[in-house]
Amino acid sequence: VERLLMMYYDDPKLMHDIGNHLADIWLAILEQVVSSVELDCVYLWEDMAYKGGPLLSPRMFAEFIAPHYKRITGFLRAHGVDVICVDCDGDLRSLIPEFLKAGVNGFFPFEVNAGMDVVEIRKSYPQLIIQGGIDKMKLAEGREAIDAELAARLPVLATGGYIPYVDHA
Repeated sequence: VERLLMMYYDDPKLMHDIGNHLADIWLAILEQVVSSVELDCVYLWEDMAYKGGPLLSPRMFAEFIAPHYKRITGFLRAHGVDVICVDCDGDLRSLIPEFLKAGVNGFFPFEVNAGMDVVEIRKSYPQLIIQGGIDKMKLAEGREAIDAELAARLPVLATGGYIPYVDHA
């Protein structure tokens, strides 16, 4: 991972080329999919964060990643897909605004132990589709701990756009 991340500084042209190439591949695949299937939602996987935060800064994301997401999310929206969610582990909080600008409107699994508190995030992003955010460690503590964990998430559940499940199945 370290070598890959250094390439954004050492060879930014290559990283832009890789991003363009990958987006071209995904768009070619999606073109075939939407020609025969009506999609309700799309899930993307992008593990670009860990407990301490994202692997890229918001500025780096905006330069190297967002343009490709915009191409893909624009294509999906043009084909009637309104729900585009990204699976990202870790603390993604500082990248949520950049993902939103790039057309993503939901995330999962909202890892509790990485600081991804769904109640706090809902306050900042009321439009966000949230999935997960239930501390899996509470399952081992018994019914009372589970009930308390669920009760703590009720404010988000009441707002809609939230599917509660353990933060990493």
